[in-house]
Amino acid sequence: MFSSKNQLLKRTPENGTDRESFLSLLVDEYLHSSSYDAKCQVLANLANFAYDPINYKYIRDVGVLDIFLYVIKKESSQQLLHFAVAGVCNLCFDPLNAEYIISQCGIKPFTALLKSNNNNILADTITTLIQLNNHQASLEIQSEEVSKQIGILQKSNDKKVSNLATIFLQDVCK
Repeated sequence: MFSSKNQLLKRTPENGTDRESFLSLLVDEYLHSSSYDAKCQVLANLANFAYDPINYKYIRDVGVLDIFLYVIKKESSQQLLHFAVAGVCNLCFDPLNAEYIISQCGIKPFTALLKSNNNNILADTITTLIQLNNHQASLEIQSEEVSKQIGILQKSNDKKVSNLATIFLQDVCK
């Protein structure tokens, strides 16, 4: 459910932690935790905050987007990758976030995820590439290598992946 500033204020207790401070605490917990399970739980919580556009500015300001991009570039854990890609997928609808993602991360880490065996990662990656397809990144996204891999995914037994691959090929690779 999307929120407004007034709704957030009504739901925050008088002495409660505001949204930006809470996200900042989650970022600190992720960065300082040595527990894999704790990192997964925190990253899942951060990805959930990415669903609501009211959080976009807070997410940029406290470094959540940077954590997602770091995980996508450096981690191999399927669970951490799933949460990070889901978070980026939700955030890339915002033009400021899309521009930041392209400038800080580039497209290459996303195209590498097109070879994942995890259908959730694949679906979120294809959706992200569709949303990031613009003048700045279109050459990389529309490359022959990416189109070929998407063509393979179009034959997936997973309907969500197959349908998104079809949309990609129809809309991005016109």
